Amino acid sequence: MKQILIFAIFILFAGSLQSQESVMYRLHLKDKGNPSYTISNPEEYLSPKSIERRVRQNLPVDSVDLPLDSKYLDAISETGATIRTYSKWVNTVVVHFVDMNILDELTNLPFVDTLYCVWRGTLPVNMRQYSGIAIEQDFQENSNDNYGTGFTQVALNNGHLLHNSGFRGKGVSIAVLDAGFINVDKIDFFNQERIKEVRNFSHDASDILREGSDHGTRVLSCMLSNKQSEMIGTAPDADYYLFRTEVMNEEFPVEEDYWIAALEYSDSLGIDIVTSSLGYSTFDDVSMNHKQEQLDGLTIPISRAANLAASRGILLFNSAGNDGNNNWEKINFPADSEHIITVGSVFDDSTRSAFSSHGYTVDKRVKPDLMAMGSGVNIVNYSGTIANSSGTSFSTPILAGLSACLWEALPDLGSFELLDLLRESGSRFQNPDSLMGYGIADVYKAYHSKQTGFERIYTPFEQVFMSINPYDNRLYINLGKYNRYVLNIYSALGNSLLSLSGAAESVDVSSLPKGIYIARLRINDRLSVHKVIKR
Repeated sequence: MKQILIFAIFILFAGSLQSQESVMYRLHLKDKGNPSYTISNPEEYLSPKSIERRVRQNLPVDSVDLPLDSKYLDAISETGATIRTYSKWVNTVVVHFVDMNILDELTNLPFVDTLYCVWRGTLPVNMRQYSGIAIEQDFQENSNDNYGTGFTQVALNNGHLLHNSGFRGKGVSIAVLDAGFINVDKIDFFNQERIKEVRNFSHDASDILREGSDHGTRVLSCMLSNKQSEMIGTAPDADYYLFRTEVMNEEFPVEEDYWIAALEYSDSLGIDIVTSSLGYSTFDDVSMNHKQEQLDGLTIPISRAANLAASRGILLFNSAGNDGNNNWEKINFPADSEHIITVGSVFDDSTRSAFSSHGYTVDKRVKPDLMAMGSGVNIVNYSGTIANSSGTSFSTPILAGLSACLWEALPDLGSFELLDLLRESGSRFQNPDSLMGYGIADVYKAYHSKQTGFERIYTPFEQVFMSINPYDNRLYINLGKYNRYVLNIYSALGNSLLSLSGAAESVDVSSLPKGIYIARLRINDRLSVHKVIKR
């Protein structure tokens, strides 16, 4: 059928002073002030879908959700500075000005804590503004039985099995935070009905649909492509919101503020999943560079905002980065955030890509979290042609899209439950490291772990549990901090059936018929006995 989609895109400001050398400062506020909104009336500042997402996951609206006091914003504007963007989550306001005398006035505002320069340069004189670009496209639903060039990158995480079970992301909304989306409205691999909004949050004046970067187009293609026998992505039936937060040909911390603004907007819309193939560490002005000792998920505002998004019920994916071979080597920001999925890259043979950035965080948390195919990925570029690209930029949306399918399959799960489930599905969940994290995610295993009686059997040992998964006829053993175990399985009558020792994360129990068994687990000099059921 034929559909018409209207893209509404806006730029926050355009003024005559843009042609002059100028600066942007991030103001860190002491508090929110006294906003005219209340926690008891969230419908005044959050969409019904955003409120519903919180209610569904039992996440209360709190003071973090409240907007900034408008009196604060008015006072900032009265200094002569132009407000570029602001965040109610981390209490920051980014302002733009030419006259450096304004800096003193901003410093003297009683509610301003600290100021930090996040950009300097010359803005374009004419910043485009879009409205009412109508796009007509004929849509035809394609079957999912022939992935074409997209098969391997979907199948590596067993996404094709989830698709075959009828889950392709329908009803799940995904925001893509990226650099540019050239020709997404013209590419016949994309069902235009699924693209709900395109918006520019940055000061980049180029035509978001025609100029600059097609990086976002390539990222989107990993998920939305739906052309039988040529390429099918990981979530072709999900809904997409495309937000540009990057500025081409320059790198300044203000892009992190644009990213936060897009993230908060995503929350206000009720978006379920956010995927971001962006990361920050070094900048054009080296005095603004981040430091590796700040990789704690708490220091840099963009990382704090990512965690706050998670606390609002959003499942957020961010690329680990492609610094594994260079001097930085580590993950970037906000990939250090605790409650997000940081995605690294592997080849189609499951070996790690050398460029994939390393963990851990400085507080010794496992990062990256999970891996997906990022070397030799097939994508669709701005010309509508299938091409080959590599980077964690592509492993990230691949896994984000598959997770949308998983959430469609398991709609009663909250975002934190889904995050834990994805980590537990990793091929190295028992023995994570700084290069592969918890390993390659298996979304079909995650699905069946909830669908077929895959129940945890907790032991008295710290962080140790067992579980039988009838889907693959294996008994999984999570060892926590321990290295080895001895396991004996007996029939209900006490007959010995299996006996083994070692550190393997799973045991083949296909020889055992359905029924009740006794498992004796010995770790060091301690013994734990449990009833297990094979369904």
